[in-house]
Amino acid sequence: MGNDETRSKLILFDLDGTLYLEGKLFPGVPELISKIRECPKLDYGFLTNNSTIGPVQYYEKLKRLGLELELRNVVTSCEASCLMLHGMGLGPEVYLLGTKVFRDYMESQGFKHSYEDAKALLIAFDTELTYQKLTEATRLVLKGLPVVASHPDPICPGDLPDAGMLLEYFKAAKPGTIIQGIAGKPHHWLVELIEQKFGVDRREIIMVGDRVNTDMRFAQNFDMRSLMVLNGVPQPPLGDVKPTRIMPRIAQMLDEFWPENLGWC
Repeated sequence: MGNDETRSKLILFDLDGTLYLEGKLFPGVPELISKIRECPKLDYGFLTNNSTIGPVQYYEKLKRLGLELELRNVVTSCEASCLMLHGMGLGPEVYLLGTKVFRDYMESQGFKHSYEDAKALLIAFDTELTYQKLTEATRLVLKGLPVVASHPDPICPGDLPDAGMLLEYFKAAKPGTIIQGIAGKPHHWLVELIEQKFGVDRREIIMVGDRVNTDMRFAQNFDMRSLMVLNGVPQPPLGDVKPTRIMPRIAQMLDEFWPENLGWC
């Protein structure tokens, strides 16, 4: 994807499976980030749909892994969820089905977790899910409140049930339920957030990731160039998704898949 005449200005990296696995960086990743930091033509961001923690916690996690970054380099579906709720005119009272850290972040941005006065149900990746929370959320769905989500992933790496699985649960709880908005990849609220945050046009973005239906579809949906990285995993079925390039390993972005060598910047 991407207009052949458009120069790329921003590289977005998915995290788990792209830059690291099970808390360990893939070979070449620190060198790659250093090379980008030394390149005046390119900016970079770390992008995740995971909404269990907020941008500050992700910044701290990436620093502990040894990556060079500032807080401005981190983009999560938590921030995109705020943009989505504002854009849809929902809240400030929202039932926040997510972790305590997620709720705290959303409340720091002006939203209020409420069951009695909720104007909408926001479904996130809730690793602290309880039967009481599930019951309260179900009752709100049955009442007909708008249902939105931080992201659509059914499974988080590590085979953990994610927000997308809860979306299917609520659709089963009340047949005909429509999910009125999803903030994260591959949906538009996230690309709007990125354009605002980094001052770029979507066609100036390179999306680097390992997942077809989130990372690569996100790029395809919004006319970004894309680099799909396999990191030793067999290439999954692509269906109607067409990555611009496919890299066997992330370290190859240091040389043959370096954007300048591809004629992208």
